[in-house]
Amino acid sequence: MLRFAWIAAMLWLTICGIARAETIQWVNASRVYFRDLVPQASGTLASLDLGQAPPPGGSRLYSKDELHTYAFLAHESIVGLEIPSDVRVKRATRRLSELDLDGLIRPALSALLPEGALLKNLSLPKTLALVPGVQVGDIQMPRLPKHAGMSRISPVVQLVAGGALIMRLTVSADLQLDERASRYALERGSTINLVIDTGATRISAAATLSSPADIGDIVPCQVVRTHKVLRARITSIREASVVLP
Repeated sequence: MLRFAWIAAMLWLTICGIARAETIQWVNASRVYFRDLVPQASGTLASLDLGQAPPPGGSRLYSKDELHTYAFLAHESIVGLEIPSDVRVKRATRRLSELDLDGLIRPALSALLPEGALLKNLSLPKTLALVPGVQVGDIQMPRLPKHAGMSRISPVVQLVAGGALIMRLTVSADLQLDERASRYALERGSTINLVIDTGATRISAAATLSSPADIGDIVPCQVVRTHKVLRARITSIREASVVLP
């Protein structure tokens, strides 16, 4: 019995010792660098990339031997550095409510709507765990219907932090459209500047649209001078870029 108690006590002390030896470091970026685990590191060693950061709210354990290996493979000296036995990297997290998400996404989405389109309602998650400092990146907008009245669309919103993509969130948006929103940005027969850009050379010519179009649409365009028809992507109300085969 005494031997069993002694073994149990030693096991408990070992577990407690490991827990005490583990150092916690928080990160708020998409990558983990040597300086995040060993703050006193400097120079090129400090900026050594150790890989992808854990997801928001997650963690990743680095052993002392692993850190030695990273430095050795990068031909960096760790002489004089106090490296703990184990370092657990935790990714900071921020829990956003539906109201928080609405305040984040609604302005960015509204800015992309054409004249005559009003964002009424957004259907969003009740809560979402993300990293601090998250912002709205690109928004993939579906084509809006060409009629007045209420309409529902499903844009895909990119949420980014520190220049890195955190997630793509598909939202449901109810729009009120009037007659202005039902109009195309360019009507059939509109004249635009047709551009062929090969990198080293940029050629342009006047062309007319063979069909009505919105910004981003790919439509046939007829060159005024030669009457040749080319497919081009509308980049603005004044210009279109030829889609090369």
